[in-house]
Amino acid sequence: MNSVIQCLVGTKPLTRYFMRGEWRSHLIQDTKEQSSSMVTEFAHVVERMWRGQFSFISPAEFRSAVARCSEQFNGNDQQDAHEFASFVLDSLHECLNHVHPRPLPERELTLDEELQFEQLSDAQQSRVQWDAYTRRNKSIVSSIFQGQIQSRLTCMACQHTSTTYHMFTELSVPIPDTSSDNSANGPALHSEPQPIDIYQCLDAYSESEILDGDNKWMCPVCQTKRTATKRLMIARLPLVLIVHLKRFSTVGHFREKLEANVQIPTMSMCLQKYVTFGAGEQSTLYNLYAVANHFGSMSSGHYTASVSDGLNGQWNHFDDTRTSVIHESQVTTPAAYLLFFVRTQRGIE
Repeated sequence: MNSVIQCLVGTKPLTRYFMRGEWRSHLIQDTKEQSSSMVTEFAHVVERMWRGQFSFISPAEFRSAVARCSEQFNGNDQQDAHEFASFVLDSLHECLNHVHPRPLPERELTLDEELQFEQLSDAQQSRVQWDAYTRRNKSIVSSIFQGQIQSRLTCMACQHTSTTYHMFTELSVPIPDTSSDNSANGPALHSEPQPIDIYQCLDAYSESEILDGDNKWMCPVCQTKRTATKRLMIARLPLVLIVHLKRFSTVGHFREKLEANVQIPTMSMCLQKYVTFGAGEQSTLYNLYAVANHFGSMSSGHYTASVSDGLNGQWNHFDDTRTSVIHESQVTTPAAYLLFFVRTQRGIE
């Protein structure tokens, strides 16, 4: 919990919003008491951290408010930082949504409407779907953290496409298996993870998937199940991009942690390759400003955070009540789990 709080408080637009008290006028009055209490306690945490009156604070009231909202975070068991960050951001969004009362959701498209929709350009499709989403959702969270994913199915027989869009707050990317062993010379004795970079993770996320066999797609044009491709692309980039490295995997009956050392640029990570045509009109460059780290195993792990102060480029490492200054080269390690990037104001390079 502490590592996620440090990363969120290190998000300057979010911190300014709470320090200025703007959240009070946006808090939905008929929100459940437990949810509104969580927002209030989060605001208190932000205020106490930025006033600098104490060398450290205890977010006990905020933790209690979260536990009242969700039994998942009740008790003393260690919780997954990704799940906790998702819960907090979702809760803040729901409680601080400007659109209230919400209009009814959009109805599903008819087949004729879907065929017409497929004739639009990627940029036009994205705008239509984003406008439909923002008619029901507009908050400080959506303005900072939320982006849009395009999911496109393509029939390999007739090339008909079916395109859908959904909002995302965190991008969960797989870590490709780069282990090497000596199986060519006999039974493998050990396997060592090889260094990879963040772009290999993004490649694995956006590569085309073949839907075949039992997973064939019912093509509405062919009117039968067909082999198809499915690909995910980013249609709308958020101001702040949270990347979740999927370090935990299931192997048979067991879950294990991937300790791969993912190379992550602290400056100018370029996403041009992973966005749809038209989405790249805004800057596709991102700078890293915070990292939530996970050390240890799934059952006995420990979280820390590394956060840039954003003023002189100094990085601070937070380990519960201990704080230290670290060099930029120490920021990304095999423990990196949640990555917080902010989009630059420069154009495409």
